Amino acid sequence: MLATAISLAVLTGLCLGWAADRHLRRDPARRFAREFAALVTDTPIDWARLHGPGPSPGAAGFAAPAGRAESLSDRAKPLSADDMEYYATSWRNVRGQFVRYPASALRLAQHLTANLLLNRGLLPRDTAGPSVLPEGWAFPTARGYRQAAAIAAKADADAHGQAATVTDADLARALSLFEDFYWEIVTLAPVG
Repeated sequence: MLATAISLAVLTGLCLGWAADRHLRRDPARRFAREFAALVTDTPIDWARLHGPGPSPGAAGFAAPAGRAESLSDRAKPLSADDMEYYATSWRNVRGQFVRYPASALRLAQHLTANLLLNRGLLPRDTAGPSVLPEGWAFPTARGYRQAAAIAAKADADAHGQAATVTDADLARALSLFEDFYWEIVTLAPVG
């Protein structure tokens, strides 16, 4: 009798565990986060092809080697799968916030990006302004980030009743520029 009761309890526990696992695997948000993290991890990035048109790295007037995103890979700390999931989920929250409160979402995007830069070791922990990029960072998404930060500052001025009108198109462009820089930093593959 006791053996039957124990067997039933173990069987019930196994069934509940199996059902919970199946339920979690069906959750679209968790499934997306898992698949996205795997995609980001497994996607090779050809930085030379992403550079696009413009002066070649050796041309006069182009920033020093530190101006290219791939040079950041030399000192970027790796991100764990949990970190990748956190940053993917956090960016989805920024996008959700943008629908209701665009200026607030842009501010949140800057703070999240600053957190990412600090955690990847790309900026020193004692930096006074972690949302301000070093001047030597002249690669395309860094320039876009600076443009987005300028638009975000104007949006903040609008929110505080100052006379700096920003259109919805400007706000959407700023979010897109922040997003391009953000994902470039998230997907940097550490060297060595």
